[in-house]
Amino acid sequence: MEPRDRRWAVLLPGDRMAWFPMDEAGRRRLTTERRVLRLLADRCSFRVPRVLFEADAGWDVRASVPGVCDPWGLYRRTRADRDLARRLGRAVGAVLAEQHRCAQRADVKGWLPEAPAWPEPAQWIGWRLPDVVTDTDLLKRIGCAIRRYEIQAVATCDRVLIHGDIGFHNMAIDPHTAELVGIFDYDGAAWADRHHDFRYLVFDTTEENELESALAVYEPALGVRIERERIRLYNAVCAISYLAFRRGTPPEARSCGRTLDEDLRWVHKALLAIGIC
Repeated sequence: MEPRDRRWAVLLPGDRMAWFPMDEAGRRRLTTERRVLRLLADRCSFRVPRVLFEADAGWDVRASVPGVCDPWGLYRRTRADRDLARRLGRAVGAVLAEQHRCAQRADVKGWLPEAPAWPEPAQWIGWRLPDVVTDTDLLKRIGCAIRRYEIQAVATCDRVLIHGDIGFHNMAIDPHTAELVGIFDYDGAAWADRHHDFRYLVFDTTEENELESALAVYEPALGVRIERERIRLYNAVCAISYLAFRRGTPPEARSCGRTLDEDLRWVHKALLAIGIC
C-alpha cells in the first residue's frame, strides 16, 4: 500500500491495482483519471489501465497494463542500444499520434485541467530553489529559462489531450521483445500544449534518438510540425522543478530517483541545450 499524491495505491493479485482517495482532492483526481482512461480505451488502440470496478465511495479497481516497468534499466539499455532507442521512440510517436487526435476540447471541457501539473509555477520554484542551490550564476540562468517559459505562446491548434508525464517510468514493456505494450498513470492528463508529451524524450545526449524517431512517426501522422526548441525548453523547466523539489533532501539522497549531482547535471545540460550558457 503506497501513498501517491492524495491517493493510496494497493497492488492486488492478477495484475490489478486498487486506488483509494485520501481526501476530497484525491477523490476528484481519481474521478478525472477514470474519465480519461475510459475515453482512451474507447478511442485508441494502445493499452492503458482498464477500470474494472468503481465504488460510490470514490475508490476503484483497475487492470494494469501487462509488462514490466524498469525505467533506469531501460534507460541504460537504450544508451547502449541505439536501435532499441529508435524503436521505442517510434512506438511512442505512434501512441501520441493516436492520443492527441482522439478527443476535441468539447469532449473534456469542464472536467479536464487546462494546464499541465508540472512544471511547477515560477513562484513555487523561486521560493524553494535558494535552499537547494547557492550558485548565483546558475540561479540567474535558471531565471532566464523560467521567464522564457512563462512567455511561451501556445496556439489553440497545439492544445490536445496530453498525458503530461510520458517517460520510461510510465511505460509497460514486453520483457521478451522490449516492445512498448502500453502507457499508464494519466493522473497528470490535461488539455494543454502537445509539446509537453515529448519533453522527457530529450536525454543527456546530442543524438536525441528517441525524440527524432517519435517525431518521424508523429509529424506525418498528424500533419503538424513540432518545435524542437520548445520541447527542450519544457525539458529544462521540468529539470529545474525537480531541482527545486529537492528542498529538504540531503544531497546524496535520491529525490525522484536522482541525487543532487544528477539533478544539477540535468539542469546544466538542459540549459545549454536551449542556449543559456
